[in-house]
Amino acid sequence: MKNEEIRSLRRAGIFKAAIACFNENGYYKTSVDMICERAGITKRGLYYHFKSKDALFIELFHYRGRQYFDHIADFTNNVEDPLEKIRMFVHRGSQFMKRNEDFLRFFVEFMIVGARNPSIGAVLKVHYENSIDNFKKLLRSAIDAGKMADHDIQQTAQAVFISSMGMFFTYYTLSPGFNLLKQHNYDIEVILRSVCTGQQL
Repeated sequence: MKNEEIRSLRRAGIFKAAIACFNENGYYKTSVDMICERAGITKRGLYYHFKSKDALFIELFHYRGRQYFDHIADFTNNVEDPLEKIRMFVHRGSQFMKRNEDFLRFFVEFMIVGARNPSIGAVLKVHYENSIDNFKKLLRSAIDAGKMADHDIQQTAQAVFISSMGMFFTYYTLSPGFNLLKQHNYDIEVILRSVCTGQQL
């Protein structure tokens, strides 16, 4: 096995241990010792890969975020119809979250910490800006194809993002008595249908 493969496997093992610790104890109550014990690694080994708990927390966010977007890309890359691509983007994203509740819980913790920690908050700001820009590109493609009316795509992208953030928090703070992910998909489709030109998502 090549050195790069070994390094990748070790980082994945640390990520697996870290997300479990952060989800069980929260960021502030999770120590590096806890993560090391769970991962079966020494502190020196962990610090070889990550210079601090903050750095590990941020890298874990990026790592799982890439998995999320790679999952969506697997289904959308070969879809030509822009409305179908948007539909797949929304539904496959929800499916990923349902199957990876550990990441959903971690994402909520990341947002909470970001409200107090400027370095985490800065990462969230970039994530927000990238998410808005990516969704705006999907909307622009639908407009250019004549399947959506020309409209303020910034506002629409923000509405979708804010709805998603609200769903994440509701998922772990309330027991609403209904299928929250199904409701979220419905909410997003209502937003998007309002700007479609007679098309159905």
